[in-house]
Amino acid sequence: MRGSERIVRRARARGRHPGARRVRLRVADSATWKSLGKSGDVTKAQHCRAEFHHPNFGWVPVDPADVRKVVLEEGDRPLGLFDPRVELARRRLFGTWEMNWIAYNTANDLRLPGSGASLGHFMYPYAEGRKGPLDYYDAPDFRYSISARELPA
Repeated sequence: MRGSERIVRRARARGRHPGARRVRLRVADSATWKSLGKSGDVTKAQHCRAEFHHPNFGWVPVDPADVRKVVLEEGDRPLGLFDPRVELARRRLFGTWEMNWIAYNTANDLRLPGSGASLGHFMYPYAEGRKGPLDYYDAPDFRYSISARELPA
């Protein structure tokens, strides 16, 4: 989330363009990049994308984290910044996105009803036990699964 958060903070700091984070879940394979899609078991396919609001264009999506993912995961070794696949990602992931995901949250510092905890971002399932909130990053103690499949038209 660091890249998205940085963009949102810069947009807000300038005061001219509000910024927002969109928490989303990849639910289908990408038509262009293997690393940017997911179907079937999507338990670990959460992602955060940034948007900023431009007065002439409305909300503009930007995703530097996905460009970085293309650099790191599309080749046998990291791709160069001028590799055609990376250049395509930079062009396509500024102002547009693939429609292989669902957005489900834009909250920051969310306080759930009945919970004393404030969530900096609500990106993963949340649960509390007798001793308080469970750590959703702690796989042995917090297990869940999410699956997605395309439905016939």
